[in-house]
Amino acid sequence: MNGLFKARVKMEVLRELLEVISAIVNEVKLSVSQDGIDVKAVDTSHVAMLILSLKKTAFEDFSGEPVEIGIDVEKLKGVLRLAKPGDVIDLSYDAGKGRLVVSVGKLTRHMSVMDVAGISDPKVPSVNPPCKVVIKTEELRQGIRGSESISDHVTLTLEPDAFIMHSEGENDKVDLRVPKEGLTHLEAKEVAKSMYPLDFFSSMVKALTSAEEVTMSIGNAYPLKLEFGFAGGNGDGRFLLAPRVEEG
Repeated sequence: MNGLFKARVKMEVLRELLEVISAIVNEVKLSVSQDGIDVKAVDTSHVAMLILSLKKTAFEDFSGEPVEIGIDVEKLKGVLRLAKPGDVIDLSYDAGKGRLVVSVGKLTRHMSVMDVAGISDPKVPSVNPPCKVVIKTEELRQGIRGSESISDHVTLTLEPDAFIMHSEGENDKVDLRVPKEGLTHLEAKEVAKSMYPLDFFSSMVKALTSAEEVTMSIGNAYPLKLEFGFAGGNGDGRFLLAPRVEEG
């Protein structure tokens, strides 16, 4: 598949895109079209999935023909570390040469790309948990910080009048409780509760550097659906996270 892709993008936009992707995978297939870039990725243990799209309006300049580019996320993040805030990065890809060319100021790096055939292309399940909350990202970050030293899993509960994040270790437990009036939106006719692995949940929330709030859909023993916007409203994505089955 021959394809040409050229773009100019602010360092902050590209960094946020890569942070979100690296929350669950280190290598990814970027699906370029005339409208922007789409990503579908699943982690190696098939616990977490990411589906996102970045519109071409997120870029300073964008031209793309349909092409798939396999990216080593850490390698591209390494190039970003050479950029300063406000820098504009030039990206170009020529399928014939099989290289992604990344320019930051006077520095240009020619990066080998990965074989897209070796990168999984997950089927996206239809997941619609019955209860929903829109909550400030900072509230979740605080709850995660409080949980990390106590347990490796977290229980999320939606009640008709509150959101609760609960973690329990051998001797300690921690609860974050946000009442309905502290939430942007709450939709829970009954109590919905599920347990999730904290490492993935933490990585997902911490990767959302510009999203002031997120939408989470929760059901009893349902996968978590976490929806967010990024890149100044020019990108949107969702994480899916499989529930952890309680032992015993």
